[in-house]
Amino acid sequence: MSKKAKTVQNQNDAQTNEKPLIYLAEPSRILSKIISTELEKLNYEVRVFTDGYSLLKETIVHSPKLIISDNSIAEINGIELCKILKNGSTKDSIPFILISTDDSIFDFWISSMEANRVVLINNENIDYLIQTVNELLAFEFIEANSFFDEDAKKLTKTDDQVLTSWVVQAMTKSNLFLNMTKNIIQLYECVNDMEQLISQIFGLVYNACAYDIAVMVLDNQPAKVFMTGTEFFEVSVVDEFWNICKIEYEQQAKKNHTITYEDKYFENIVLKRPVGERFESYISFTIKNKKGFVGTLHLASCHKKIFNYKAISSIEYIIPALANILSESIAHSVLALQETRLRTAFSKFVPEEVINDFLHSDEKTELNNNNEKRNVVILMCDIRSFTSISEINKAEDVVNFLNSYFTHMVNIVKKYGGTVDKFIGDAIMVLFGAPISYNDNAQRAVQAAIEMYAQLEEIPCGNLKFPEGIKLDIGIGIHYGEVIVGQIGSADKTSYTVIGDTVNLASRLEGLTKLYGAKLIISEAVRDELDETLNVLLLDSVKVKGKKEAVFIYRVDEKALPAEFTEPYEKGFKSYAEGAFGLAIPYFEAALEVLPHDKSAKLMLQRCNEFAESKPDNWDGAIALTSK
Repeated sequence: MSKKAKTVQNQNDAQTNEKPLIYLAEPSRILSKIISTELEKLNYEVRVFTDGYSLLKETIVHSPKLIISDNSIAEINGIELCKILKNGSTKDSIPFILISTDDSIFDFWISSMEANRVVLINNENIDYLIQTVNELLAFEFIEANSFFDEDAKKLTKTDDQVLTSWVVQAMTKSNLFLNMTKNIIQLYECVNDMEQLISQIFGLVYNACAYDIAVMVLDNQPAKVFMTGTEFFEVSVVDEFWNICKIEYEQQAKKNHTITYEDKYFENIVLKRPVGERFESYISFTIKNKKGFVGTLHLASCHKKIFNYKAISSIEYIIPALANILSESIAHSVLALQETRLRTAFSKFVPEEVINDFLHSDEKTELNNNNEKRNVVILMCDIRSFTSISEINKAEDVVNFLNSYFTHMVNIVKKYGGTVDKFIGDAIMVLFGAPISYNDNAQRAVQAAIEMYAQLEEIPCGNLKFPEGIKLDIGIGIHYGEVIVGQIGSADKTSYTVIGDTVNLASRLEGLTKLYGAKLIISEAVRDELDETLNVLLLDSVKVKGKKEAVFIYRVDEKALPAEFTEPYEKGFKSYAEGAFGLAIPYFEAALEVLPHDKSAKLMLQRCNEFAESKPDNWDGAIALTSK
């Protein structure tokens, strides 16, 4: 026995001059003799019972210091005995040790939370049982009120009537807790709606004790404060009550930072108008689970002693389950807030369906952690002569125009499932295929480009002035190829973007729109992904600056070019590529008769005239461009 236990025991013995009385319910004579002998050695008085009914009847008359009961006793077994004493009787503070020699059922009934200790008995641990007895008797157990306030009834009953009352009360309390458990389970239906969940919890607690005002504070940033019953009180009374709740919450939360609060009020939960204007009863509960502190619950009433043992034990019974549900609800609300912020941020650049796919995709975590190689369509769009336009306008007029222009362009990009990667001055870089990819990324990109050009006349220019001979115009280049995509940047700042030769070539193609007089130029890789509904014409084979490989480039138009133009142009290009420059000349001349101002036909005719006189060395059908 520990020194502390011996000291407490000796003090108690000196005060009463009686040996501490222990009730032992054990059907085995041998085992009861062994346990009794060991306890009597320590100056305990032991009274042995072979069934639970006899022990209960005796407990009505005398209150032992401690009860030890085997689970397998007759008439009323150990678990039932414990439940009756702890849940139905006025003797619930008596320490109770549940024992068994059958380890096959030990794991099953060890879950009995009513017992103060559960001990598996064998030949080697009788000493452990005795040690457990000493430890429990060393504590000072405070008598609690009956769950049903039986003391207040002051009724004279026979032993059998009292025993029957205990059994009924234990069953009633168990049924009450069972109903409360069912209500807790139903709360999980509201876990994704915090306000509805809190409303249901306030109602559940109100059924357990008819409070007049309640506050729940959930540990978050900002801390969430929920109140009900405030409609019946003056503001000053509510403020005074809230200050008490706030102090208790902050003591429990132990935050190192400044706590900010976000409040919400509920009405029509408190059903009766309070009998007074000031509070006579107050109680608070700490809501926590295995993961930690969740929040606090505060209740007050204008009645005295409304928070009795029944009310307190009922609420304490549901607190652990509430902590788990509230933790899950807080986590869900945090994710919902993050999703809302994500949607708000990305909705300016990304279509709604792309955001939905991204948020619900199993691959979205990879986007945060791993860069990857992926085939992506890159669209580059640039305003023609924008430097000249900017030079003759006020900065604020230029910015206002760009905001309007970008808004129109981005709306079209989102319509076709593209994602704006970045704005580069007056240029826009758009991705089709990242973060969300479709089967027809190239088709979507080209259709978006056609509409972007078609909508230019709808864009208001505000106070923007244009130099003489210049109007609002754009050039678009599109290429399809492999890139590295992911979070790219420094340790302090990163952005989701793509890098690689595909990006560079898309930018070169956009620059070629000025040289060839086309609104939209695409690469062969893009052309191979398109269906036959688009109006596509092969323009040239080029080696852009910095690249040795030749690339076939195509122009795309919203409306089909005249066949009288496209047919001779295609024949002329075939002869040109084969090095038959003289044969190509009449075809390009024929094309220009149809469209005299076409820059691409003029450019090809000029080259044929030059190359017919002096054929380039090692001609392979592709022209090497020396400028961007």
